Amino acid sequence: MKNAKHIHFIGIGGIGISALAHLALAEGKKVTGSDAFDSDLIEDLIHQGAHITIGHSEDNVDSGAELVIYTEAIDRDNNPEYKRAKALGIPTLSYFQALGQLTQNQKTIVVAGTHGKTTTTAMGGLALISAGLDATVIVGSKVKEFHGRNIRIGKGDLLMVEGCEYRRSFLSLHPYGVVLLNCELEHLDYYRDEADYMEAYIELIKSIPPHGFLVANMDDANVRKMIHHCAGTLIPVTHKEVSELDLEVGVLGDFNQMNATHAYFAVKQVGGEDEKIREALKNFGGTWRRLETKGSFKKALVIDDYGHHPTEIKATLKAVKEAYGDRPIVCVFQPHQYSRTHLMIEEFKGSFGDADQVIIPNIYEARDSDDDKSKIDAEKLVDILKTTHSNVMWGDGFDNTYKLLSDIAEKDCVIITMGAGTIGTLASRLVS
Repeated sequence: MKNAKHIHFIGIGGIGISALAHLALAEGKKVTGSDAFDSDLIEDLIHQGAHITIGHSEDNVDSGAELVIYTEAIDRDNNPEYKRAKALGIPTLSYFQALGQLTQNQKTIVVAGTHGKTTTTAMGGLALISAGLDATVIVGSKVKEFHGRNIRIGKGDLLMVEGCEYRRSFLSLHPYGVVLLNCELEHLDYYRDEADYMEAYIELIKSIPPHGFLVANMDDANVRKMIHHCAGTLIPVTHKEVSELDLEVGVLGDFNQMNATHAYFAVKQVGGEDEKIREALKNFGGTWRRLETKGSFKKALVIDDYGHHPTEIKATLKAVKEAYGDRPIVCVFQPHQYSRTHLMIEEFKGSFGDADQVIIPNIYEARDSDDDKSKIDAEKLVDILKTTHSNVMWGDGFDNTYKLLSDIAEKDCVIITMGAGTIGTLASRLVS
């Protein structure tokens, strides 16, 4: 990656891979790429000098490309650009393999966990910058303070990155320090069981050098089982530390107090000053699609959130209830993956207690087989959720859900759209 003068990115609009494209452009490299859909991220890259095609084709891969970086979301067996790169003998790296090369030359802090990675990485990154530590920060979301981008390119040797556990991707990274927020079984289309999932995190912890560190959430039972694998300095975090630090944080939710505390200790460990860290956390305004206030729709306040795991949904709705408890809360939830929805159905049944009304417009398909789709659909999910919640509706797609919300919005409620798929487009449509 360091020596390549022309890099082609497959899936360049992805929230992680687009950051590497920005980095390549900043280093004066030629950047080409493709994606299935246009987006703000792509338009920004084009404005910076990238040549991007919408749609995948073998013709997009120039024989002059010296490296191809691809998103894990593509089907490598059938993607024409990946196959073309292989046929031409062009070296290929996944996003995390490429990021791993970058981390070899930087003092890298990896933020890992089932929940809270994006927010904590953004918090920690802003605190590093506020403390005068000229860090590079790569986040899985757009950050207002990074000019609406998902990367901030610094000149120092510090790098803070969000580490994704899907397909053990974060094991490509070379951490100096790790922030471990929690560990709760996820990605059941890849991991066999909880033991298999935990093993990936154990391998990450084992990669911390003796002079490195681990900031660990000791309130999490699975995290407590792993910490003895750390050869570096252990920095434990519990609700006791959260209470004693008493950080003022500019975003909602008890879970964000915990996230901020983890970020605080990580930045302190690499030389950040207490006052500067606190100031950054106080001024932190959140990231794109993490409890993001979008605007209003008629009399309703519209909030958009990426949460798609049952635990995330429950924690997010609790935070909204605490902040807007005097207003009815309408949760429009788009489940992500048929397989996840089916395998976690019992957990989903207990996630929506703080919502006065729940609407399920559809299920977002991602890496799902025909067998996965035969086991569950939006209507079946609604019937199952009705066994524990008195007010659940099938939205029958985004257009019909919009019509339903047009009537509901007259009631001075809070509408929160949630999910990791395309539900954010509905939130944007409401406020526009």
